Amino acid sequence: MMEDYNWVDMMEKMQEIRLFSSLHIRGKRKGATSPQELDILSRIVLSDTPLTPLDLSALTGLSKSAVSRLIESLEKKDFLVKRYSEKDKRSYALHMTEKGSLELKQTYHHYLEPIYRLRRTIGEEHFQILLREIKEANHMLKNKEVTK
Repeated sequence: MMEDYNWVDMMEKMQEIRLFSSLHIRGKRKGATSPQELDILSRIVLSDTPLTPLDLSALTGLSKSAVSRLIESLEKKDFLVKRYSEKDKRSYALHMTEKGSLELKQTYHHYLEPIYRLRRTIGEEHFQILLREIKEANHMLKNKEVTK
């Protein structure tokens, strides 16, 4: 509860987190894919097996209709293609095109360059400690393991 904390101290901490984010996390690249489109493309690239719309819905937590709209948008941009199943012509898997791979590479370079700079600046050991702490905080917050 808020009354349990010194609010001035917490405001200072919040401002430090905001400053860190603004220094190390970039906004959207001009003309780039949306964050959700980027997520879909990334999941396709990182998957060991071809993904279907149903797979993407389960992985992203998005509705089937939202995934369908994203697929349609990415298909119009020539970033991915559908490959229909031999067994069931209604079923298809998604595959990245060369244009989609280039978009993903350019976008990730834009987003990740500040993180690489952070890693070089603070050193590998401190970088790994920071990531471990962030992962732990994300896990706790995601699972609502907040202690009073």
